[in-house]
Amino acid sequence: MGVSEGWREGLRAVARHPSHVLGSLVDVTKHALRLHRLAERLLARDHPELARFLLGVGRIVSGIEISPGATIGPGTTFVHGHGIVIGQGARVGRRCRLYQQVTLGGDRQGAYPVLGDDVVVYAGAKVLGGVTLGDGAVVGANAVVLDDVPAGAVVAGVPARVVTPGRSGTSPGKPA
Repeated sequence: MGVSEGWREGLRAVARHPSHVLGSLVDVTKHALRLHRLAERLLARDHPELARFLLGVGRIVSGIEISPGATIGPGTTFVHGHGIVIGQGARVGRRCRLYQQVTLGGDRQGAYPVLGDDVVVYAGAKVLGGVTLGDGAVVGANAVVLDDVPAGAVVAGVPARVVTPGRSGTSPGKPA
């Protein structure tokens, strides 16, 4: 999603719920995403200094660090976003929810996590390396995910283990 599509989506949301205008203006997580998308466009147009500056502003304003090269799907939200770190090769699907202090980081080989759609990653969780979290997966607070997580499964612990296997036709992380 480009910058203009993100702004249009935001304006449509405000049009549906005009009372949310103030909330939209002060939502620093949305600002972090917008600055990230703008920085990506600047990088593509060979303006790395300005892109790094905008990413730094986003980090200061929101406490969220999204590295250049990370892909964030539409509808993704950062709940209490302070301390979230998303590495340069991470890919986050549509409508995901990440809570405070979540890290999506790479490994020594340069592989980064891939999150499917409707994934929820709770506070303090670390998802490291080239792992894939299937659609609707849920990662418990402070879990350390080092292996793939099936669609619809719930994982917890250090290292993370499946505590509730995915069920066909259901997705625990998908909003009702």
